[in-house]
Amino acid sequence: MAGITFNPQLTTSPYGTFDVSTQGYYQGDFVDDPSTRMELASGKIGASVAQPIYGGIAITESVATNGEASLGTTITIATAVGNLTGWTVFTQSSNAIVTPGNTVPQLAPTQTTTFFRLGSGARIKVAVLAAEVATIEAGNINQALYWDPALQELTASGTAGAITLAGIKVLSVNTNSKVVSYNAGTGVVSWVAGAVAVIQI
Repeated sequence: MAGITFNPQLTTSPYGTFDVSTQGYYQGDFVDDPSTRMELASGKIGASVAQPIYGGIAITESVATNGEASLGTTITIATAVGNLTGWTVFTQSSNAIVTPGNTVPQLAPTQTTTFFRLGSGARIKVAVLAAEVATIEAGNINQALYWDPALQELTASGTAGAITLAGIKVLSVNTNSKVVSYNAGTGVVSWVAGAVAVIQI
C-alpha cells in the first residue's frame, strides 16, 4: 500500500473562499489593549463645533463648566500644538448616529464622544495623507510627525498650519484601509478607501 502524505499542521483555505482581503484598518478605531483600555474617556462636544465628530479627530479638551462635570470635559477640534490633547475614537460611542446618505457614525455638538488623551499610551488608528505614506513607512517609529487639522490626517511634513506631534510614535501603516471622508459643502460623512496608521499616543 502506498503511503499517504499528510501534514497535520498545514493551514489552508478552500479554493474560492476568503477572496476579499480582510487586512486593513478603520480610522477611529484603537488597538485593544488591557493596559490602556481603562484610559478611555468621554466628554461633551462643544456647541461651537461646526462639523460632525467621528473617530480619528484630533481634539482639544477644556475644563468642564460649573454644573456639567458629570458629562465630562468640553471637546472641540484641535487647531494648534498648544491645544492638542488627544484623539476621538468610535469605541463605546454608542450614541453616534448613522443618518440617511451617510455611512459613518457621527456625533453633533452637545452629544458626548469618547477619546484617548495624549500620554495614555493608547494605539489609535488615524488617516494618513496619501502622498506621505511612502515617507512614513520608510521612517523610524519615532520619526518627526505632523497633524493636518484641516484634513484630519497624519503627515510627515510640517506644512503651514500643521501641528507638530512630539513624542508620538507611528507603529504601522496600511493602505488597504477605510478612512472617513467629510464633505463640508453637503455634510456627507462616508467611508472611502485610504491609508491608515497606528500611532501610539
